[in-house]
Amino acid sequence: MGAPPDGQTGLQLPKRLQVVVEVPKNARPGITKLAVDVDDESELHILVPMEAAAGDRIRISKVSGGPWTCVVLKSQPVYDMDSKKLHAPGDDDCKLQLLVPAHVKPGETKLQVTISDDEQVQLCVPEYASPGDLVELVRTEEQWTAKFTRDRFALGLDPKSNLAVMADLAKTSSEAGLDVEAAVERLFAAAKGAGCFVSPKIKRGCVPPLNIPGLVAVEAIEEGEELIRIPSAFHITPPSVEKAAPALAEAARSSSLPELRRLEALHAFFVARLLADAQDRAVSGDLQASSAFRRWTATEGQRKVWEAYADTLLTEDFSYHPFRLAACSPAEMRRDLTPSQEAEYFIDMATDLMSLHETMLRSSEAAGMPENVEAEMFLRARMSAQTRVFQTCVDTTLVPVADLLNHSPTLTPGVLWSWDAEAEAMIVTAVRAHSPGEELFTTYGARSNMLLYRTYGFTLHPKEEPSFTYIIRPHLVRPIMKIFMDDEEARPLILLETSHIDDSLCQVLNKVARKGSDAIEFLRLLCARSRWSYEQDDRIRPALDALARARDADPGSHAWWKHIDETHKELVQQDSVRVIMSEYLCLTAHLEAADAADASDDAADAGSYLSSCEAWRKSLVKALRLCKTGGFSISSATPA
Repeated sequence: MGAPPDGQTGLQLPKRLQVVVEVPKNARPGITKLAVDVDDESELHILVPMEAAAGDRIRISKVSGGPWTCVVLKSQPVYDMDSKKLHAPGDDDCKLQLLVPAHVKPGETKLQVTISDDEQVQLCVPEYASPGDLVELVRTEEQWTAKFTRDRFALGLDPKSNLAVMADLAKTSSEAGLDVEAAVERLFAAAKGAGCFVSPKIKRGCVPPLNIPGLVAVEAIEEGEELIRIPSAFHITPPSVEKAAPALAEAARSSSLPELRRLEALHAFFVARLLADAQDRAVSGDLQASSAFRRWTATEGQRKVWEAYADTLLTEDFSYHPFRLAACSPAEMRRDLTPSQEAEYFIDMATDLMSLHETMLRSSEAAGMPENVEAEMFLRARMSAQTRVFQTCVDTTLVPVADLLNHSPTLTPGVLWSWDAEAEAMIVTAVRAHSPGEELFTTYGARSNMLLYRTYGFTLHPKEEPSFTYIIRPHLVRPIMKIFMDDEEARPLILLETSHIDDSLCQVLNKVARKGSDAIEFLRLLCARSRWSYEQDDRIRPALDALARARDADPGSHAWWKHIDETHKELVQQDSVRVIMSEYLCLTAHLEAADAADASDDAADAGSYLSSCEAWRKSLVKALRLCKTGGFSISSATPA
């Protein structure tokens, strides 16, 4: 088109101005204002729209003479809540409650909530939110507003007096001056004299790789050779205590304790009395003195074995055990184990054990018993049972001599113990040959590092850990429990294990299924919410980054210790980090099982799941799918 003739004006098109800006990460929709340069001299202030999220772009434009307008250019993923069950409190259809889904990115993901066939609401998940947070949608004047809620729990005051007593377990009796090696030799001699069998080829010793006192071969030992045989008459169990000290047992029965706690208290009180006598003998130098046995009905052989056994127990200081470490410094224990909740468990145990001692003390005093023992001895006795107990025909069994064996640092122990019901004896047998000077290792069970640490006070190298464990505490996942279950059904702890499906998980999944809720989504939310705090913790970030590198190289690998950078190698050796990573891997494995249960093809992406959990995962996937059709039992969920 040519130029207009002189004196004529051409068509003037409206001038259009357009600017595109990105919503910054720290922006708060509906609150934050952005200053936008629109030309060399002008600055426009705009309120970040409610429907915008960090990373979205906002296009601001105007036609000359017209108003400014803005359009949100959505760039974040949208999580469609159409298939998710909403909960309407009461009969008020102006309020809806839902949970932040497991697979979201706070600060990025938008939730698209279907209200009805004709109405949808879209809202951004704020940066401060986490999976499982409660979202309440409220309709006001034809608009919906959203409120994100997270429960916060304040810790109670630490029971300082109880913790102080537990902290004293770091000490042995300085006045007693006990010789550990001499005490063990007396125990061996007493056991042999009473008719037990203790092989002359073993002795107490301390050798690499553990360098912890245990049992060592002094001569060559053949495969299948019997090394220790301790008849049940010399085991210390609640039934044997009731028989040897009937008056003490009667005092325990008069307590207000439930049956299992009563037996636990009786067992600990009896061992505590043995320990008190052992200290008196050591201080006086009279190895024949024993006040308790004058009132008890134990045989002469039992008396000698149990007295010698108490001498060995008295030498333990328990300085390594987390119960005692938590008592010495609760704040330090919390710092080391955060984000795990295990520190709270250790601290709570001091109060529980002190309460148990006080109840038993009142019962014995009311019965006119002279069997009073100090709290320190009671705690020492209970800790001895915690770290040494066997399960024979009785769940709580202390077996002298046999409990000197250490747990194998690998998955292949050299000796195994067994309960011979016909002979009524504990028998320890070598399952392979041993050379002189080699330590004899048994197994305390295929336990995760979390369970090993809370029971025995040690952990294995992560490459030797046979399974992973996490305990869900309902008060920390209350919003999820509130949506999926009734509050009164949300109280028990839920044990997550990658070695088996625990009964606590079986029961809660079945309850969710019976209410018509999605058990898969329930488990996914429990685990995602629990895992969230681990992923926000800077201290374990190097370990989590190492795990990510391990899975980049091999999606089925959990070998984080192989991929950790040199500056953080010490984390691999820390008990606290091993416990934390055991819990994190357990939660990850359960999340993967939930994803697998939702997948239509059993073989799809199987290689991307943790390979060490494959057999267990198949069982849980089967269980979760059975929940869709009514429920499952542990036996029905286990593949043939």
